[in-house]
Amino acid sequence: MANWFDFVKEAETIALFSHINSDGDANGSVMAMKYMLENLNKKVYVFIPLPISESFHFIGSNNYSGKERLDSYDLAIALDAPNTKRFGDFEDEFFKAKKSISIDHHMDNEHYADLTILEPEISSTCELLCKLFKAESLEITPQIATCLYLGIATDTGGFMYGFHGALTTETWTRLAELATIGADMESVNYNIFGRLRKPVFEILRKGLNKVELFENGKIAMCCVSKKMLEETGAETNDTHKLTNIVGSIDGVDITVIMTQNGYREQFVSVRSKTHSAQRICKHFGGGGHLKAAGCRVFEPFLKAKDLLLEECIRELNRND
Repeated sequence: MANWFDFVKEAETIALFSHINSDGDANGSVMAMKYMLENLNKKVYVFIPLPISESFHFIGSNNYSGKERLDSYDLAIALDAPNTKRFGDFEDEFFKAKKSISIDHHMDNEHYADLTILEPEISSTCELLCKLFKAESLEITPQIATCLYLGIATDTGGFMYGFHGALTTETWTRLAELATIGADMESVNYNIFGRLRKPVFEILRKGLNKVELFENGKIAMCCVSKKMLEETGAETNDTHKLTNIVGSIDGVDITVIMTQNGYREQFVSVRSKTHSAQRICKHFGGGGHLKAAGCRVFEPFLKAKDLLLEECIRELNRND
């Protein structure tokens, strides 16, 4: 099997991609790879679908995404993205590359690249990068370490959980190594867990008033309209904090946060304690992890809500 770093060594121009409605692992893994490749004197182009939450601006991803493009690239590297549809408006850009790599930890990765490095049992794509960088004896600078810490911290919910038990002793060892290198953990913790921007506070306030419980309180849904976003100044990816709050309600198993992005486009985040969030989202062309997944529903707001609820009830009633 080809080594991913052999692909890198042969390339001069490298394009980096991640998924729409990007989270900390998407932003952290792309920027860690960007800074690493630039230290190797590669020309790097970043394609993270916009908008990028202000929570991640401190690592710089908003300064680069989509700003420069070429007619072709020597190599495309997709990070934390199970399929090319998740690249949103940048999907066509991915196919301009002569060779491609997918580095991921989503169990439903579709193996769309020339080389796929997939470890579903690891906490995050950023932790997987820690492993890959170390195997090639690549220097992890404090700047890179900060990005890697961001991805691990966010994909484990602030170290509260790990998908498939992925928060392991190896994870803690890697975190200790990042701390020793000089990762700016204080900045990450403040921007992600300790800071609540006013638009986010306002959308939380309005969103929590819209929470509905179904099936004897086992399903919780919060649907955020475009009007609510406009009234608060929030963006579509500012609703992620609703997920943990709504999901913490006693008795709730399946949590759905639906955010309107357009008349016939809704961003959806699904979490589940004992059922498959991935299966729910896959029905709509999305995917992710067993207990945490996302998708887009291309239907009007109320119709999308009804379809999501119907699929959640179907999942709740499954016995397998």
